[in-house]
This record gives sequence, structure tokens and C-alpha cells, in this order.
Amino acid sequence: MSKTQDNCMDVQIGQRIRRARLEAAVTQAELGQILGRSSQQIHKYEQGSNRVSAGTLFTIARALDRSIDWFFSDAEISLDADGAHWLN
Repeated sequence: MSKTQDNCMDVQIGQRIRRARLEAAVTQAELGQILGRSSQQIHKYEQGSNRVSAGTLFTIARALDRSIDWFFSDAEISLDADGAHWLN
């Protein structure tokens, strides 16, 4: 998987984190406190500039009352011989 495809995944997950956070009326600082991270780190997750680990995403999902699969629902994914790739 190329760096561009990886980044596309990170951006889409980040957009979902931001959406869930806003819908839950939680600030970046509040979510950061729950996760033990800074609001700047939450911002980087939401922008897709830092990758979210599976464990962190699980904690985010629980904190924002979402299922893990919600972060991946409606994702545009292409399957080919090289594996799964998210589409822009």
C-alpha cells in the first residue's frame, strides 16, 4: 500500500473522529483528557497527520458512544491483488 493510500485512510478515519466528537458535543481538550493526550494530538488525528492505533480508536469509539465499525461504514474501498485500498 502506498503512502498516499495510507494517508487517505488516516484522513477518512480522522474525519469520522471529528464528526463523532462534534455530534457528541465533546471538545478536543475533553477527548484528549479521556485519552491521556493533548488537544493538539486529537487535532492531528482528526486531520489525518497522525495515525490512530486500533486501541486508541476503540477508546475513542467508546468515549463518543460509537461502534468501531461506524468509523469504517460507507468507506470507499477497492480490493485488488495488492490488498484493500481506500478511494478518495
